[in-house]
Amino acid sequence: MSGGSAAGATPVIASIAVSNTATLPVSNASPTVAFVQSGLTTAASSSTTENQCVSQTKTAVNTLTFTENFATAWKTRVVPGAGANSGQGLGTAQNVPGSIFNSESNFVLPVPGGGTAGLADFGTRLKATFNNVPTGVRLFVSVNNVTNGVLPLAGTAVPSPVGGNIPSTFAQLVVSESVVDTSGFFPSIAATDNAPGTGGNVPIVELPVTNGSALAVWEILNTNPNSNETAKFAVFTTFTSNVATNSPPPLTATVNLSFAPSPPAFTASTGAAASNTLPVPRFIQDPNAAKNIFAVAVCRTILLFPFVTNQAGFDTGLAIANTSTDVFGTGPQAGTCTLNWFSGGTAPPPTVSASVASGTVYTNLASIAVPGFQGYMIAVCQFQFAHGFAFISDLGARNLAMGYLALVIPDPLSQNNGVRNASANGCSSSNSDIKCAGGEEAGH
Repeated sequence: MSGGSAAGATPVIASIAVSNTATLPVSNASPTVAFVQSGLTTAASSSTTENQCVSQTKTAVNTLTFTENFATAWKTRVVPGAGANSGQGLGTAQNVPGSIFNSESNFVLPVPGGGTAGLADFGTRLKATFNNVPTGVRLFVSVNNVTNGVLPLAGTAVPSPVGGNIPSTFAQLVVSESVVDTSGFFPSIAATDNAPGTGGNVPIVELPVTNGSALAVWEILNTNPNSNETAKFAVFTTFTSNVATNSPPPLTATVNLSFAPSPPAFTASTGAAASNTLPVPRFIQDPNAAKNIFAVAVCRTILLFPFVTNQAGFDTGLAIANTSTDVFGTGPQAGTCTLNWFSGGTAPPPTVSASVASGTVYTNLASIAVPGFQGYMIAVCQFQFAHGFAFISDLGARNLAMGYLALVIPDPLSQNNGVRNASANGCSSSNSDIKCAGGEEAGH
C-alpha cells in the first residue's frame, strides 16, 4: 500500500479520452477517482538495556504496536461466519454483485473445475523482522496481542466473530508470512510456554534466530470495521551470562514492523509489480528506519573519587584495581576506565586508560592527567569488579598525606528509571546485580 501525502492521502487520477468530443463532451478529463492512504502506523516501546553479567529468564524487553490508520485497513480473509476462524475459510457466499464485503477477498466466485476466483490467500498479516540479536540471546514473542505489554488479552484463546467474551481485535501467530490459509486448515502456532519469568501468564513461542535475525508474523482473526484498532505484541528474552567469554556480546537488537507479506523485490522504490505467483495481498517492505528494542550492555563499575587536587603544592595519586581475578572462580574481565573530571567550571576532557587486565592495577597522577585541577572525578570502568584508591599528599609526602577508598556508584543502567538514584529501593527487583542492591549510601 502506497504511503499517503502530508495531508494523509494520495489522490488517484484517471484520464478520460474520447474520439469525438463534439458528440461526447467530457467536462473533467482528469477526475480524482480514489485516494491512497497508508494503512499502518507502527511503534516499539523504549529500548530496554540488559546487563551482560545478569542472566535473564523470559524477561519482558519491548512491546510492539501496530495501529490502523483507517477503520478497514485490517481484514480477515473472507467475511467471518459463526465458527471460530471462519474468516480464514473459502468464503463461497461472497458472490453478490455490488455488495461490500469487508475482507481481503471481497467478491468471490467459485469457477467450474475447482478453484475460487477473487479469493485472497490469507487475511491481513502483521510482521516483525528482528535483526542484530546478540548471539546467545533467545527471543520469544506473544502468540496473540496483549494488553499493557505483559498481560494476555481477555477472552477465549480462539476467537469467534459472534457472542461471548471476545475482544474485537484479535491476532494469532502464524508459521510464515506467505503460507496460504485453506479450508479446514489455519497455519497458527500454538504457545509452548508462558512469560514473563517463571510465573507469567502470557502465552509465548520462541523464535528461531539465525545469524542474528528472526521473524514473527501474526494474522488478524477478529477486527472491527467501524473503528481504528491497535494490536500490541510482547517481546521477551532469555540468556545465560558468561562475562569471561563476552556472552552475550554487547549489541543493540532492532525490529522493522510492517504488513505482510513483503516480497524481497517488492519495495517502496520498485513499486507494485504485476505477478501471477506472488501472494495476495502483498505489501511493500517497511520503508522506515529500524527501531531499537533492547540492548545488551557490558557490566560496568562506576567509581566516585570525591576529592582530587593538584593545587597548592599537593598532588593526588589514583589507583583502580581490576579484581575480577579472585579466589571464587570469577571469570576474568578487562576493559578501559574513563576518568571524568568535574570542578564547577569548564571541565578538563576525560582521561581514558588503556585496557586494564584482570588482576592488575591502573595508576595515574592528577599532575599528569589534569595539571592544576581540583574537584572530584567519576571513573567509568568497562568491567564488573573495579575498586579505587586515592592518595593525597604534599610533594614527597613530607608533611601531610591521606588516602581514601573510592565510592561505588550503582550503575544507572541497573536502575528502574535508567538514571542515577541514591535510594536503596531504586533498583529493579528483577535485577540481581550486586551493585544494584542499595543506593550510594552502600559506600565502598
